[in-house]
Amino acid sequence: MKNLLGALVAIVFLFTNCNKTESIETDSNKNGQVKLKFDLIVNGKKLVLNDYTYTNSNGESFNISLLKFYVSNIVLGKPNGETYTVPKMESFFLIDAQDNKSLYPIISAPEGEYSYLQFNLGVDSLTNTLPAEQRTGVLDVSKHDMYWTWNSGYIHFKIEGASPQANTVNNQFKYHIGFFGGYSSPTPNNNRIITLDLSKAGISKVQENLSSDIHLMVDIGKIFDAVHTISISEYPTIMTQGPHEQMADNYATMFTHDHTHNFQKIN
Repeated sequence: MKNLLGALVAIVFLFTNCNKTESIETDSNKNGQVKLKFDLIVNGKKLVLNDYTYTNSNGESFNISLLKFYVSNIVLGKPNGETYTVPKMESFFLIDAQDNKSLYPIISAPEGEYSYLQFNLGVDSLTNTLPAEQRTGVLDVSKHDMYWTWNSGYIHFKIEGASPQANTVNNQFKYHIGFFGGYSSPTPNNNRIITLDLSKAGISKVQENLSSDIHLMVDIGKIFDAVHTISISEYPTIMTQGPHEQMADNYATMFTHDHTHNFQKIN
């Protein structure tokens, strides 16, 4: 009995130590790790590619075979209003549902306590117009199938799947959302800034040689029925035509902060 009680006390101690709310001593000259953990769901259910049927608010059933989107221009904010902007070229990530490692972007940030997270969903206009040789890694225009060579711009968000309500070959639906404001002539800008309050579910406490893991839920079902209602039967394909701006408004609502695990060992 004493051994069991001792074990329970130890567990409680470890839990409270890992999630303690008191302030920490910080040195802005030191950096720690921040890991963003994107948990992909559809209407509260885990996203399983090719192997699950979901239903939107129109009663249309669908599955998802492909999902990719860019996360960029990451900013962390402190309760006192100070912000840390991740260096631009270290701040581009391609989230790919087929690549589990891509769901856990890692950045470096100065020690401190951060109460909000901000990022862009998409690739901003400045980056879209950089010389191609300066765009490497996930921005390489010859890889990843996330660039319209015929339209000179990145695809911010891409999703494909099948639905009985899609009157297309093999009942496929495809939503490839690009446009960044235009290069030689104006276009819509479907970049969307996402700002998440971390204070309710756990602020990020960054310390040297440790990781602060910010867990985000990403509800892909929001693309159909958040700010705007979009029907698969009416719009089985959205690219340069169709309600791409409305789709962008919808995908801006996909993200919620679930919790933060601070003081994690770096693997």
